[in-house]
Amino acid sequence: MIRFFIYKLFILSVFCVSVYGYASVTTVKYEGGISLYGKVAEASVVLQENLESGTYRVEVTTSSTGLVKTLTSNRCDTFVSEGKIVGGVYLPSKFTKTTTKTDYLKRVTYTFNYAENKVLKETYLEELENKSYYDISKLKMVNEEKLVKSSKKKSLDMKKNDFISLYLNLSSGNLKVGDVAYIDQKDSDIVSLINQNSFKVSKNDAEDVYCIDILNSDSMFFTKAVAVDIGFYGDAYVKKISEHKTVLN
Repeated sequence: MIRFFIYKLFILSVFCVSVYGYASVTTVKYEGGISLYGKVAEASVVLQENLESGTYRVEVTTSSTGLVKTLTSNRCDTFVSEGKIVGGVYLPSKFTKTTTKTDYLKRVTYTFNYAENKVLKETYLEELENKSYYDISKLKMVNEEKLVKSSKKKSLDMKKNDFISLYLNLSSGNLKVGDVAYIDQKDSDIVSLINQNSFKVSKNDAEDVYCIDILNSDSMFFTKAVAVDIGFYGDAYVKKISEHKTVLN
């Protein structure tokens, strides 16, 4: 539950971006926490934009820290969105989500086909599983670890945003106040834009509802985002620790 709220805060609030210069690479560090526990997660963001080729690439990496890191088996999540900028609109061509834990890897790739108005979802999974069997030669039960791999594909209806491009388009003024959609969104989940500094998130048919408020500054990236009163956990927050930008002329 804690990891869920921190993850949502990173993804729903990290992209308050405006474009400066000809081409740029910006690296930002964040930390996330819960008032009841303190710091529980870290994130890094790398934004690359090339105005000549009209392309962008954003990579977000989040990981748990402290006790939460142990409880989540060293979980690390990486999100990569890459695509084109057409008329000021960010159009993803590929979006990849990768989750790693101890003895576990899951990678989900979304490939956008605008000509056919479809998105191909490909899921790859690696996981160590414990197998028990009776060894007749040893006359006893034996435990054995086996790496199990699987993959599958699915065609989805087109949604012209992933988690990341959604907020790049928000910062560019391409989204309207109200409900916003993204690829592979669950029917029971709703994300609503209240204004440029506030989101409302509804999960599991409104079983869980919370708001995220964003504090902006003169920088490209937000200073702090807060979700107030998350059950008995207290307030969840994400705050910027550092930022470095390189502009290439």
